[in-house]
Amino acid sequence: MPILNVKAISKTPIFKIVLIIIVIALIVGLNLWRNHIYSGKLVHTAKVEEKSMGEKVYASGSIELQEKQEVVARDTRILKQVYVKTGGQVKAGQLLAVFDCITEERMLADARASLASEEARYNSLIDPSAEDLAIGKAEFEEAKTAYDNKKKDCQRKEALYTAGAISAQEMEIGRQELMAQEAAFLKAQKNYDILCNGPRAAEHQAAEASLSKAQTAVQAAEEEISHYIIKADIDGVVLNLENQPGDMIKAGDKFITIGQPQRMQVKVGVSEADATRVKPGQKVIIEAAALPGKKFSGKVTEVAGLARVKESNNTRQVEVPVGVSVENKSGLLKPGYSVDLEIISIAAKKRLVIPYEALHESKGKKQVWVYDDGKARLQTITTGVEGELYLEVTKGLNKGDLLILDPPTGLKDGQKVRKATTPAAAPKDDSHD
Repeated sequence: MPILNVKAISKTPIFKIVLIIIVIALIVGLNLWRNHIYSGKLVHTAKVEEKSMGEKVYASGSIELQEKQEVVARDTRILKQVYVKTGGQVKAGQLLAVFDCITEERMLADARASLASEEARYNSLIDPSAEDLAIGKAEFEEAKTAYDNKKKDCQRKEALYTAGAISAQEMEIGRQELMAQEAAFLKAQKNYDILCNGPRAAEHQAAEASLSKAQTAVQAAEEEISHYIIKADIDGVVLNLENQPGDMIKAGDKFITIGQPQRMQVKVGVSEADATRVKPGQKVIIEAAALPGKKFSGKVTEVAGLARVKESNNTRQVEVPVGVSVENKSGLLKPGYSVDLEIISIAAKKRLVIPYEALHESKGKKQVWVYDDGKARLQTITTGVEGELYLEVTKGLNKGDLLILDPPTGLKDGQKVRKATTPAAAPKDDSHD
């Protein structure tokens, strides 16, 4: 078996070529390793830029009438007459419908008759007419004459009884008749005295109390019957009318709804974290699930001074009630529609922004790493408006500054770094025009 001659092979051209290739590879690898060690860590960067950005608070709710009147049956009874139609315009105070209320009408008529009688009695006491005075005087004089005559007749009967001409019974009858006539005379005298000189305090108070009682009875009867004579409280449109004359309406049933379709509102609850950013007058953009692609304008009208706690499925959520008026000139929005709201808490404008990937916090300070001529420089910044993907910088950076995204762990201030040739995926623009 022939012996392999290593010395001879080492002198061959092929061996020399292979050896040269190995040496070159070692040299290249060593250089690459040195470049990696001494040129710094590889980082992705992004520029500080200007974007149109604002701040929004999101909420959901449902459309309702800003102002409405819902007529609810007070008790169960027949609808007598209806004076409006669905879709018809009405004015405040306009008659809408009347219920059957015969009993209440009769009570009102009786109360008014009683009041008229008490008023006549009171007026005759307070300010009698010449006719009242003449009648009172005639009644007084007639009663006095009758009394005087009866007195003389009684005296005559007493004399006849003493003479034995009449019985004791006849004499007693004469006395009883005299007493009755005397009472009639005294009453007529009193009435005439009141007409001439005015009522005594007690009599005046009694007449006044009777008059007041009669007036109260009329007011109560009128108020009672008013529940069954239905009038419009507001200007608006008849949005709902389901019943016709002759229908029996049950107590508690809503049978007429009046409102302004152009004047809608949304009542929503805003989280306690967002509530401080919501203020009356802020613009609101509204979208309805039932009207895809359409947007409506609104305005914050009120922010409650107190928060409310909502508990559901063992969860506790604190919300602040917020009212939003909605422009609905087209009439497309209907009460009950579900809507999503964007409350513009800060108006959109050009701002200097950075992506959140560049931001980190340390000891309560907001900081970024700036790529500065191949070195990482730590920079403290002041921020402003917060968007979904970008953050406003109000101090500490300039437009065009290059920031390190998702800085590597252990990065030191002044440390060498290298920019990646492949750019980092940019976040989707969340600017608001």
